[in-house]
Amino acid sequence: MPLTRRIEGLLVSADKPLGEGRLANWLGLSGKGREAQVREAIEHLNTFYSEQDRAFRIERLAGGWQLLTHPDISPLLDHVHHEKKRRELSPAQLETLSIVAWRQPVLRAEIDELRGVASQDHLRLLTEHRLVQIVGQAEVPGRPNLYGTSREFLRVFGLGSLDDLPLVDGFDRTKDVPSNLASSTSQDEEAVTEEVEASEENASVDSTPA
Repeated sequence: MPLTRRIEGLLVSADKPLGEGRLANWLGLSGKGREAQVREAIEHLNTFYSEQDRAFRIERLAGGWQLLTHPDISPLLDHVHHEKKRRELSPAQLETLSIVAWRQPVLRAEIDELRGVASQDHLRLLTEHRLVQIVGQAEVPGRPNLYGTSREFLRVFGLGSLDDLPLVDGFDRTKDVPSNLASSTSQDEEAVTEEVEASEENASVDSTPA
């Protein structure tokens, strides 16, 4: 069976982004160029979808790949999924999430200072929605938690990585983090992705009717 067909089958069945490493493992690929084989096959699939004017394509999300429908057919899909409850955030929760996204790793005290009001309840709700997570502790007395966004945040907002965040005046993701705020437990995105994929390497993939 062609590699493109096998990858397409995996992505059709998956309900979340799949990383190149995990795809390569499931496909039985080996060698240093195995992830490049996956990327090349995905490029071929997207070219085919474009030439055939298909309603979907494979997009990079949260460090992996997922088969998604084009935004222009969203109104049609609303008729199919009208019973699904959509996650809605209040303006205050979106404001809190925005600060975390652009200033991470960030202390709750820093979020409160920027907003001018307490953000504890909003952070709790964002954590329950798996959009925000604790990424470490600050090296200051009491070792307060440092907050950052999650892979679910990237998936929900259609981002391949944090580098895809738009530039916003007053927020600089590349700012130097003070040494006393350095996270003792956080990991970079690529390392986290590899760890998650390794932990799920033996997971089974259920067949889903097309």
